[in-house]
This record gives sequence, structure tokens and C-alpha cells, in this order.
Amino acid sequence: MEIVFILSSPAREENVGAAARALKTMGIDWLRLVNPLCDHLGDRALATAHGSRDVLENAEVFSSLPEAAADLSLLIGSAAKKRNIREDRHPLNELPAILKSKGDLLHRVGIAFGGEESGLSNRELDQCDLLTTIPMARQYPSLNLAQAVMVYASTLSELTLDNTPENQRPVKAGEQKVVADELNVVKEKALQILSDVEIPDDHIIHRRIMERLMMLDQDDMHLFHSFCKFYLKKYHGRVK
Repeated sequence: MEIVFILSSPAREENVGAAARALKTMGIDWLRLVNPLCDHLGDRALATAHGSRDVLENAEVFSSLPEAAADLSLLIGSAAKKRNIREDRHPLNELPAILKSKGDLLHRVGIAFGGEESGLSNRELDQCDLLTTIPMARQYPSLNLAQAVMVYASTLSELTLDNTPENQRPVKAGEQKVVADELNVVKEKALQILSDVEIPDDHIIHRRIMERLMMLDQDDMHLFHSFCKFYLKKYHGRVK
């Protein structure tokens, strides 16, 4: 499982540099930026990164969150506040177990963070498969962007610290995948079924079904995948 951190519209060089340093110390080298409002290779970013310059130099820049997440099996959003866009927000401490439950279904997982002022937009949150949050004693003062990245990276370190080869390089978007991305295949089939029964993608039922689908463990996901094969064969004359 490869974990990619995505920063959307970061505005301060120091936060980007500190985020890179946090990732490197926790065995994560893969950083993507969406419409950054600062220079991620600026002097303040490089100074704050301190030993993590390679993370910044290898960071890829995208114009939208869907572009940055195009090759991911699962996109997980971070949200400090409750939004009406989704019903469920999973505590961060539950995230490692959620990811482990998927077994070999996951290839690349993205963790998305919004800018310093207001976090991910409602539109960006709606583009995420799951939402997570850091439990805090009070809403304010909240963690800043770099601090939030550090907490996530530290929590996920049980998945990354022992599994990062010394010669591993950051993954580039669009590179050939080593293993089959079965989770995305399952998502595509579920979307086909929802389309067939004419549930629009902006309907709450559509969102809830897709959200809960992403919570299935590996065995249940395989079971749903098998059901989809029978469905597609009967109603579309295909199994793939």
C-alpha cells in the first residue's frame, strides 16, 4: 500500500516545508500539491523542510483534487468541523484499521488536506471516498496544516515505517501499477448499478451507498465484486 499526502491550496511555505519534514520522518515520501498559493521550493519551505528537500523537489503539482487523485484506489479527506456534505467522519485513530481491513484491494491511498484558512471545500470533501477527523478537546484553537499532517503521518506510521525500502522513490501520477487496483474496479461497477437504477450522483442515497461501500473489509468487498459480475452479465452482457 502506497500512501500519498495531498495538500490543496496551501498558502504558507513554512507549512509545506514542515509537512514534508513530517512525512519524511514517518516513512512517507509522496507529496502532491493542488493549486498551491506559495512556492513549495521557496527559501522558507526548504529551510523548514530541513533534510526533506527531496520530498519537496519530487512533489507533483495539479490543478484540481480529482486530477491529483486520478490514480488512487481510495481518497480520504481530513475535516476538523462537521459538514452537512457527509454523515460519517471517522476518528483518525481508526484509520489504520480501516486501511488494513482492505487487504490487497488497495494500491495507492491519498490523504487530502485543505488550506490554512478553511480546509477542504465542500466540493472537495464530496470528492473524497471517506472523511476523517482528529479528535480534539475543543474546536479552537485548532491544529494548523503542518501539525495536522504530522498527526496523520504519525498515526499512519504503523503502515509505513517498516515497509519503506531504502531505495524507494516517490511514485509519479499515471505510472504503471504493479498490482491490480481492484477497489477502483468495484467502485466503477457500483456506479454502473446506481446509474442503471437512476439514482443521481448528487442524491444522498448515492453518496451514502458509495461511502458505506468503502467501509467494507476485503472479504465483503470480494463478495460484492462477485455479485457485480452476475449483475453485469445479466443486464449488460459482460463480466468486466
